[in-house]
Amino acid sequence: MKLTKSAMFALSVFTLFGFSGIAYFILSFSDSVQYFEMFAYENLWLSIPAGLGFGTLAAFIGILLLKLPSLKDTSTFYANFFKSLNLHWTDILFYSFCAGVGEEILFRGALQPLLGLWLAAVIFVILHGYLSFEDWKKSLYGIYLIFISAGFGYLVVDFDIYAAMAAHFIFDVIMFFKIRKDSESLVSETD
Repeated sequence: MKLTKSAMFALSVFTLFGFSGIAYFILSFSDSVQYFEMFAYENLWLSIPAGLGFGTLAAFIGILLLKLPSLKDTSTFYANFFKSLNLHWTDILFYSFCAGVGEEILFRGALQPLLGLWLAAVIFVILHGYLSFEDWKKSLYGIYLIFISAGFGYLVVDFDIYAAMAAHFIFDVIMFFKIRKDSESLVSETD
C-alpha cells in the first residue's frame, strides 16, 4: 500500500475533528463524564512542559529500541511505509498536532474515564496496528507503546489532557523525523 500526502492529510484532519466528534458522541451517553470537562486545566505552565518532557524521553527510548537488531525490520517497515510522503517539517508538525490533539481527546478524554487507563492504552496500540500475530517483533515494540500510551493516561490523571496532548505531539514529531531520516537512507541505498 502506498500512502499519499493527500491521504495522510485527510487522515490527519479526520483524526483531529472526527475523533473529537466520536469522543463527544460517546460521552453524550455518559452521566458521569462530560465532554467539556476534559478541557479543564489548573497550571498549563507545569502540565505542558511535563508532557513535552515525557514525550521526548519516550521517543528517544523508542528510537533506541528500534536500533536493536531484533527490531530493525520494524524500523524498516515504517520507513518504507512513509517513504512516498517525502515529509517536510511542516507536514510533520501538522500530522503530529492532529494526532496529539484528536487521539488524546478520544482515548484519554473519552475512553479512559469509561474503560480505564490500561484498557484505553491497549486499544490505542491495537488500533494503530502495533500488535500483530504475524510479526512478533512489531508486537514487542507495540508492548513498549502500550506503556507509553499508559504514560499519556497518567499525565491526564496527574496533570490534565494538555500534558498528554503535548507528550503525544512531541513523541510523534521526534518519531516522524526519525522515520524521515530512515526513509531518506532507504532511498539513497536503492540509488
